Amino acid sequence: MNKTLFYRLLVLNLTITLLFNIAFPLQAQYSNKVWCFGDSAGVIFTNPVTYFTISEAYLTASVSIADHNNNLLFYGSSTNATAYNSSLAQRGKLINRSHQKMQNGDSLICLGWYHDILIVPKSMLDSTFYVFVAGVSGPNYGLYSNVVDLKMQGGLGEVIQKNYLLDSAAMFDGLMAVRNGNGKDWWLVTRKWNNTTLIYDNSFFLYHLDSIGITPVSIQNLGSLRRTRDGDLTFNSDGSKMALCDWEGLIELYDFDRCTGQLSSPVNIEPSNPTGGFYFSIAFSSNNRFLYLLDFKNTISQNYIYQFDLNSTNIQGSKTLIGIIPDSASPVMMKLAPDNKIYISSWSSLPGNSYPYVSGYYNTVNSNLTVINYPDSLGAACDFQLFSFPLGGHRTYRGLPHNPNYEMGAWVGSPCDTLAVGVENLQPPQQAFFQAWYNSEWNMIHVNASKLKGRTGSLRLFDMEGRLVYEKKIEVIAGGYVTGEISMNAVANGVYLVNLITDSESVSSKLVKF
Repeated sequence: MNKTLFYRLLVLNLTITLLFNIAFPLQAQYSNKVWCFGDSAGVIFTNPVTYFTISEAYLTASVSIADHNNNLLFYGSSTNATAYNSSLAQRGKLINRSHQKMQNGDSLICLGWYHDILIVPKSMLDSTFYVFVAGVSGPNYGLYSNVVDLKMQGGLGEVIQKNYLLDSAAMFDGLMAVRNGNGKDWWLVTRKWNNTTLIYDNSFFLYHLDSIGITPVSIQNLGSLRRTRDGDLTFNSDGSKMALCDWEGLIELYDFDRCTGQLSSPVNIEPSNPTGGFYFSIAFSSNNRFLYLLDFKNTISQNYIYQFDLNSTNIQGSKTLIGIIPDSASPVMMKLAPDNKIYISSWSSLPGNSYPYVSGYYNTVNSNLTVINYPDSLGAACDFQLFSFPLGGHRTYRGLPHNPNYEMGAWVGSPCDTLAVGVENLQPPQQAFFQAWYNSEWNMIHVNASKLKGRTGSLRLFDMEGRLVYEKKIEVIAGGYVTGEISMNAVANGVYLVNLITDSESVSSKLVKF
């Protein structure tokens, strides 16, 4: 195929995709309502709630995804009963909708934390999915990606890429994704921790996820300094706010721009305190007014659930104790469900009990979830009810499904615009101009930028697996201008992301070498 024909076919394909999106407005194609977790517990949040049985017992974080008709597609976890006491490496497993191990779905690098695994749709238009895993503790530190193709194996799916290392640094136990404001792509947000020196920092790492690939977008430094590997990251119902808590008593709130992926306006609710609370989990109410916190007290016999009023002029002062869970129940995770209630899981860790649960060992703790029935209500009106949601004859451990909000739609009326044929620009709020194009005659990328606010930075080239192909230092001249070239002589044909990052902003464009 000659270059001209290749380029025309590429543009035609992108144009068809664009017209498809115009003719059929992008809606969430996946459901939040199907949860797989605990000791064989499957719950569908229909009215009435229905139950089913899964084939594994999961101690900590699990993941599951269903289609828009609430038909389970696949599920899995970063740890299970048979692997919990085995090698620290490669515990994870993915299970197909027939409740059998997915083809090539075993031996995922996972370490059994609480918020360390995610399923994210790769495209609105096909049946491929990313499965991300955060390596929080050794021996396999890092951020890993896996790709599932549900077209394989007669529709049961197959892992077609496994344990791909995106970043080798130790990761925070707070991996989370949120849908891009365009309604089709996603942002992946995480942070790292220095496992050797425990240096405090305030960096967040952002990736842009779409049907073409995984693109590192920016490193953002804001908010309080922190060092612990343990905690939680979560977004509110419309993706405009992100909250963080950790095991050193830090609680912080940030604004999030779903178009640009920019975090801003940090609000410190409680400062970091190495002798403070073990804050394991955090959740927003569905109306986004209240923030709930699970404080795991490992030195006393009780665990506390707190409510914060985000509309208060003194958010820290609004802190209200709304529930207590006995330490014998060992709660560490809570999650807002599709019925707008918040559920809390518990492991029945009574003396003499083993993990996994022995056959026939059922009690109030392991057969029910604790519920906040009306989390949109202030104080006691939120109605905290201990062990009040039965699991239909199944049992729970510490974990709940660590799923992003699959039903979040496009940000209506937003400035998001990623439907341009051939090139996708990710511009920061100040609307710096950035242009990159491939010259096939010279086999070179040309770069022009203006209105940049930074003064120094780097020009980088990434392939669609997120690998850095090229990098050079740049200086921004008067007026915010940068010009440059990238030789593509040693680079294979394909889709690439050109990224210019300065000390103040990051701008990117996708292009094709053909």
